[in-house]
Amino acid sequence: MSTKIIGNQIDAATRAIVTALTVTEQINLPELNQAAVNALGTPAYGTLVYNSTEDEAQIWKQDVSGGPGWDSVGGGGPSIGEKSIIRTNGTTISENLTIGPTANGGVEFTNGFTAAPITISNGYTVTIENGATWTIIGPDENLAAYRYFNNVGINEHLRMVPGSTLEFGQTKANFIAFGKGGSVTVDHSQATYFITTNPSGYNGNFTINFNNVPNVGGFIYTAQVLVRQQNGSGHITNVLINGNSTDKYYASNPGTSNGWDLVEFFFYVDGSNWKVFGHNRSYD
Repeated sequence: MSTKIIGNQIDAATRAIVTALTVTEQINLPELNQAAVNALGTPAYGTLVYNSTEDEAQIWKQDVSGGPGWDSVGGGGPSIGEKSIIRTNGTTISENLTIGPTANGGVEFTNGFTAAPITISNGYTVTIENGATWTIIGPDENLAAYRYFNNVGINEHLRMVPGSTLEFGQTKANFIAFGKGGSVTVDHSQATYFITTNPSGYNGNFTINFNNVPNVGGFIYTAQVLVRQQNGSGHITNVLINGNSTDKYYASNPGTSNGWDLVEFFFYVDGSNWKVFGHNRSYD
């Protein structure tokens, strides 16, 4: 290996140890694509490169999400405008992430937020630690992408341990229309508002089954059902959660309106039993 240093000229192949270095113009970092960055293996802490795949300068640090790794220099994330006036994020998570201070080595990682819509790719998991919070802000177009979760397993879209929190800062809400029948199943993972104008012409009371509700204690879930009393009357007289019977409590009896009935429900699992509370309001 050449080690020639003459005056202000340093041979391109030289590896040198410099105690102090003053730069008056610029430092040109090596330009490497992601494959070349990966090929560096485990470099010395403080190694700097320009990752052309990510279009950013990166530094090898001792603690990146719980262990050694590459981190963006500056770490501010993508933004638009002067002084990062608009912060931005992508639409897909394609890596395993943990939100919380334990995995990431600091209390500053306790609360996280993401602008929606966002999708967690199959095979990857976002884990929320005990005491940590993930808030998803904006229109939730694809609730199924992150609302199916397994409290114990891995490789699910979302893993919540007891004591963690997932919140939605929605600017709008989805609704699902359904046809009335003796027993109706609606997908609670896709919406919390459900409407029927009775297109099936069914005449009589009916059971509503809220399906795909996470069976996790410590959470309260809500649903609102709007029933138009036309093409046959009938009210909600029974509620199931995930096909299971429930303990039901009504603040008022089901309405007798010929216009619209709005039934507001909230429910939670208590041990192995679901408790459902409903309130009916009638509009003519």
